[in-house]
Amino acid sequence: MKGHLFAMAAVLLVLSCARLPKILPVTGADPSEPAEVCGRIFPAGEWQLLHSIEADLPGGRRSVMMGLTVLSSRLRSNRSVIMSLEGFVVFDGEVSQGLTVHRALPPFDSPGFAEGLMADIRLIFFQPEGSAECGKLTDGSTVCRYKKPDGGFVDIVLRSTGTCESLRYDREQRLIRTVRVPADARTGDGMPQTIELTARGEQSYKLVMTLLEAVPLDP
Repeated sequence: MKGHLFAMAAVLLVLSCARLPKILPVTGADPSEPAEVCGRIFPAGEWQLLHSIEADLPGGRRSVMMGLTVLSSRLRSNRSVIMSLEGFVVFDGEVSQGLTVHRALPPFDSPGFAEGLMADIRLIFFQPEGSAECGKLTDGSTVCRYKKPDGGFVDIVLRSTGTCESLRYDREQRLIRTVRVPADARTGDGMPQTIELTARGEQSYKLVMTLLEAVPLDP
């Protein structure tokens, strides 16, 4: 009986942690100001970014890759290339009017990989579309919450420590992605030097992206 009650309590605890945190309104504040502040953490304009990527994969596997991303905040388009350390391209895809995969070698050709990768890239580098519900969390952090067309949510959270987070929830309000930029990780041009992405679910993994080069492109 005690074991049954303990199991029930554990389930309730997991469910409570999975739900969206409550947003507390800030009285007397300009409602557009938090959204503008949240938007500043994303790169504006057109950029070519080169990262080294350390990946902790399911089954305890680890991998080190290179990632090249060309993005435009105005067009909301991006092209992403994954390479071995020797420069061999194992994946090449882009999102403009739709998703186009130019090259995908195993295991990067698995069903849903390209869609999932591009969703992660957009979570990292693009401000969510639409209006945001803004306010504070119980710990005092500023939050901007965007509702997704699929019924999920994205929270942009600015911690009092200076750390920035993008938290993606599914339609059941379960946290499925966390993008974290440490407080001291930004370079002189505001580009994050370090980005940590954690994926939760059946295929959990973690990526640590270290910026090697950031080149602004002519519009």
